[in-house]
Amino acid sequence: MDLREKIATAAKQAFSEFGYKATTMDQVARLAGISKGAIYIHFPSKEALFGNMLQELITHLREAVEAELRPNADFFDNLERGLRRVVAFRQEHAVFAKLAQEVRQFGTEPARAGLRHVEHSIVDYLKGYLERGIAEGDVKPCDPELVAFVLMRTYTTLVNDWADTHEPLSNENLILLFHQLFADGLRNSSKVAKTE
Repeated sequence: MDLREKIATAAKQAFSEFGYKATTMDQVARLAGISKGAIYIHFPSKEALFGNMLQELITHLREAVEAELRPNADFFDNLERGLRRVVAFRQEHAVFAKLAQEVRQFGTEPARAGLRHVEHSIVDYLKGYLERGIAEGDVKPCDPELVAFVLMRTYTTLVNDWADTHEPLSNENLILLFHQLFADGLRNSSKVAKTE
């Protein structure tokens, strides 16, 4: 592992444990096992470390979603599979929960902006996927950015918030609900009719 990668790994650990506000360059240096001065060779500030971590997470998230998509699968099956991977990815990385907690408790603006940046990247990715679906005739004409936002927020809420007061939804129930709420309404019925 090179020094930059070592610093980035330590920074992610620090932001995951302490949040944005409480993370210091001293903590990152300690976690990386290097001097604080060595960090500044690669990252001029805590903000730069934070931005780098977010960008790496976004890149890994896109790769994780792409890995879930099946070349010959139904458009909406792939969309649901991708949304499920987004939710799982966010649950797998403690930094998202820590930043959300910090925003709720302290309203830390850089944490809020960081979460918004990640969400915007997810919505942008889904928007592009929906635009391809519209172009290929799988999806009815719609506002792909608005639909992407609603899809992402609704799916995340179903997985995370529903389980706070109810039995968590099984994968089968999530898939069924996704198709009832979204796929059935977005599917371009004229394409379906042509293929029958």
